[in-house]
Amino acid sequence: MNLGILGTGSIARTMAAEFAKVPAFHCAAVCSRQKATGEALAQSFGIPKVYTDYDAMLADPDIDLIYIATPNSLHYGQAKAALLAGKNVLCEKPFVPTVAEADELIGLARERHLFLFEAITTAHHPNYALVKEHLPDIGPLRIVSCTFCQYSSRYDALLSGQVPPVFDPACCGGALMDLNLYNVHFVVGLFGEPMSVSYHPNLYRNGIDTSGILLLEYPDFLCQCTGAKDCAAPGSVQLVGEKGRILIEPGSSNCKKLLLDRPGQETFSRECDESPWYYEVSDIAALLAAKDYDACYQALEKTRQVVSVLEAARQDAQLDF
Repeated sequence: MNLGILGTGSIARTMAAEFAKVPAFHCAAVCSRQKATGEALAQSFGIPKVYTDYDAMLADPDIDLIYIATPNSLHYGQAKAALLAGKNVLCEKPFVPTVAEADELIGLARERHLFLFEAITTAHHPNYALVKEHLPDIGPLRIVSCTFCQYSSRYDALLSGQVPPVFDPACCGGALMDLNLYNVHFVVGLFGEPMSVSYHPNLYRNGIDTSGILLLEYPDFLCQCTGAKDCAAPGSVQLVGEKGRILIEPGSSNCKKLLLDRPGQETFSRECDESPWYYEVSDIAALLAAKDYDACYQALEKTRQVVSVLEAARQDAQLDF
């Protein structure tokens, strides 16, 4: 499948490298507002076409799928334009800020029989599937704890007076939407939407959340999701039941290591070698090859649930995009 990459930031480069590992994908074009950055990405990965106009790339009949790797606030409009142009879409996280926008995009994809994916590593990782398999082994679940705290170099820029997109309310930035989102995907992918949502952020003076703790209440257990871009700590997910626990490291975005620990029984562990993006790209390639629209649309329902939780969290904390 021929890809058109929209955006040239670090995640676009990461994904271009992963696409190159999977024969089903061919990076056919890149689009950037600045020709120089587009040409730099194209040269690095042997991409033959460079566009500076998104509509022109959408009009290219050789491109089957658009990979959107732009600031969060642009995802909705750019994904909608691609779907209306008859292109399949892989949209970077976070998908869109609101359930209304998610519903419109999902409706368009179904109506036009197109693939639409959120690029989220968690859902495609082999160890995430193993968590689902081993949940019954730890007995009734009582506590889920997720931590993703990664100090951002862009936080230094914020402190110096700049406003990078990731810390700009106008760009739908913040720790919740950038990092804590992975924790939400991990939990909602397993258990669906919670009964209640509350978000307790640390706010910068421009109103953006640089870190925060999200509390999710389920009928039989409690969950806390901590995400931070203004400090650093080891990442992990722990699911703690009455008969044992499951530990995931280094966290919800990269389920590299899984440990199943039950008192009186042998510890089970598994470690995966590939990057989390490789599993994501390989899994999506398989769905595309099989023309498995049902699996795509089922994944979109989980994405919609995550959007709903994030929107509720922002409303609870009075974070207004």
